[in-house]
Amino acid sequence: MAFFKNFIVVVILVGILTRIAYYLYARKVKKDTSVFLAFFTVGIIILPIVTIILGFDIAISEYVVALIVWLLFDIMRVKINSKNIKK
Repeated sequence: MAFFKNFIVVVILVGILTRIAYYLYARKVKKDTSVFLAFFTVGIIILPIVTIILGFDIAISEYVVALIVWLLFDIMRVKINSKNIKK
């Protein structure tokens, strides 16, 4: 049960960081590109820190999964918004 509590906290933390990065990148580049830039930026910043502090297994099993979840969410959101704008 502790894994799910940790995972929920990780998803929220990664979500906040990707929202901030997405907002900053969306002002300068296209929204499609800013999704991937936010994903890679947060991954490059957070994964080494988590690996040093908590360990490689936690970084892969929780943080990478949370990053992928937010990446998929952002991709779907950008696709839906672009379809609505074209209509």
